[in-house]
Amino acid sequence: MKVITELDLCQQTQESLMRGEVIDNSNGSDRIEIFQNKFSKIDYQTVKLRPSLNLDVCKELFDESLSINSQYKETCTLILNFYISSNRKTIFSSIQGVAKISQQTIGDNYLFYLPDTKQIKQSFADQEYCFLGIHLDIYFVKSFLTSSKQTLPEQLQLFINNGSSQIFQRQNGKITPAMRTVLNQIINAPYEGTMQLMYLEGKTLELLTLQLAQWVEAGKGKQNTIHLKADVINKIYQAKEILLDNQAKPPTINDLAAQVEITPTKLKQSFKKIFGTTIFGYLRNYRMEIARNLLLEKDMNVTEVASSVGYSNSSQFAAAFKRKFGITPKECRQEKKVAEIRNLSSRSENLS
Repeated sequence: MKVITELDLCQQTQESLMRGEVIDNSNGSDRIEIFQNKFSKIDYQTVKLRPSLNLDVCKELFDESLSINSQYKETCTLILNFYISSNRKTIFSSIQGVAKISQQTIGDNYLFYLPDTKQIKQSFADQEYCFLGIHLDIYFVKSFLTSSKQTLPEQLQLFINNGSSQIFQRQNGKITPAMRTVLNQIINAPYEGTMQLMYLEGKTLELLTLQLAQWVEAGKGKQNTIHLKADVINKIYQAKEILLDNQAKPPTINDLAAQVEITPTKLKQSFKKIFGTTIFGYLRNYRMEIARNLLLEKDMNVTEVASSVGYSNSSQFAAAFKRKFGITPKECRQEKKVAEIRNLSSRSENLS
């Protein structure tokens, strides 16, 4: 995997912007950038809803696998990220309270505050990365949430009270159906100008509410659990990474336990405590998220998608997909066709 610095990428980006398309203050967005450099193709849109509230939607397609050395520079910003179609690995420098390796997978949502934090982002060739980010100024967070902080998770209360001293990163859970609906509404926002900004601000705050509610509910579920030792937690996260890296041909429970040097029983019990589901329940959900993304984003038939996520039987895959999303894989592909027709219709209307 090729290693570059963030400065290298920025230089390529600046050169590419001269040849690409940059649109300021268009259709409710402060800036839209569409360009291609020697590393990737990028479609980036940012909207400043308030001086202290920004919304980003980014799509990236890398031509080669890269490790990018970078650093968070925002010193007063709480960030919410929703990974719509991406599998990316981030390696952090040693930071107390933050896992050294973080693997962002399709359907994950994160909330973090990592000022001046060094990291290595690993992106892989021929995978489209699509994520939505919300940037909240600490002062906005304080003014907006202080009145109800007694209902918030303790870690967030500490952040509100102490601000910059409380570095943290939290994988909040999987994107829920309600979150996915709001994400789609943001990405395909109606209206124009001021009305669109009002609409996007409302949907952004709704997404923030859903994420915080998910965090609160997860906390309630863990109140009665037995705390695990740090080395066991690290082994469980390592097991998760091995599982996802080999999702098409996953190891057995015994093999997985041997790889992370823990007993199979301890692995199963601890995994469920941390992730709230069984090992293969977690894997099944992950496979379904990948499958949904492939059906919506790639030109692949149902049999090809089933095979790519480890199903040799298309009927079993279709049944698992319907249990997860309430529709069949074929119906999911039909949704894609309907969306494409709507986009073409919308473009025609704009041209006319």
